[in-house]
Parts: sequence; structure tokens; C-alpha cells
Amino acid sequence: MKKHWLRGMLLGVSMALLLAGGVAVAAGLYVIADKDCVNCVPTGAVPGEDNFITIEFGGWTAGDYLCNRWTIDSQVYHPTYCFTWTFPPPAGAPPFYFPCEGAMPQDVSFLGGEFRAANSIDSYLGQHTITFWEENPPGTKVDEAKVSFLVAEDCFAAMFVPEPGSILLLGSGLAGLAGYATLRWRTRE
Repeated sequence: MKKHWLRGMLLGVSMALLLAGGVAVAAGLYVIADKDCVNCVPTGAVPGEDNFITIEFGGWTAGDYLCNRWTIDSQVYHPTYCFTWTFPPPAGAPPFYFPCEGAMPQDVSFLGGEFRAANSIDSYLGQHTITFWEENPPGTKVDEAKVSFLVAEDCFAAMFVPEPGSILLLGSGLAGLAGYATLRWRTRE
């Protein structure tokens, strides 16, 4: 029994690392984009399926005090807006798209209301980040949800680099499982 302690420890640590690196369990507020990257629509073109993005959000209850902000490459697109949500959250915003240049050709229904940029936007290209948070009481943040997606002329050409911390956790977990399997294989002989 004593000679198998290392094997048990390695299995436990490996499983914990895999869970930490591979699964993010969110409790409370959430905001999800159905794509990591969306192609913008060139001037005069008709939007296709690869041009539309859908944002889903929820996790609050009626009466919660919510705030939201939208940035493009860390520049404010829609400034912080706070309000008391008086009814259950909607299922999500209808699909919408971004032009490659010029003004937004459609109204974006967001959180049950029309969403308009606070300032004129020259380009929608870049990393979009939508942040929601709950304050209780107002001024004290208690929960937060965030989603990011890229708007590009060609998503296929855009290169994504995974978050280094997640890769490290996932790789460590897989290496630990390989070590566990090796130790188990050696004890069979």
C-alpha cells in the first residue's frame, strides 16, 4: 500500500490540473458570444452567415442593479451604463453584424433596448470586449461576466494564440496522467 502513494498523489493532482485548465464553471452572471471571430461586411456586400454574431447573457434576477460597458481594443465603444433590471433576463440579443467601414447599418437590440455607440466609430475592426457586472449596493461590485470576440476582415487569416495559463494547466495535467500511466505500467511488471 505504501509504495502506491506516489501514484495516487499524481492522479489526484493531474485531475485537479485538468479540471482547472479545461473547465470553467461560472456561477451567476454570464455573457457568451457564439463566435470567437466574426468577419465584417464590406461596403455594398450582403451579410452572410459568417458575418453575424449572437450574444447571449443572463444570470441575474429581477431587481438586480446591473452595469455594462463595451470596448474595442480597450477604447470605449459604449460607455458604462447602469440600471436596475426589473424583469427576468431575455434569452439574448438577435444576431447582428459589423461593417468593415462606415456607420452601423442596423440598430442592435441589446439587453432589451436599442444599443448605440457613444461616439462615432471609424472602424469596428479589433478585439471587442463586453463586460457586465452587478453592484449591490450600487457602487460595490459583487459579480462580473465578460466576453471578447474579434471583428476582422478575414477571420481565417487572423491568428489566435491561446491563453498561456490555460495551456500550462492543461499540459501539466496531461503530463501528470502520462506519469501516472508510466508508474502503473512499471508496477505491473
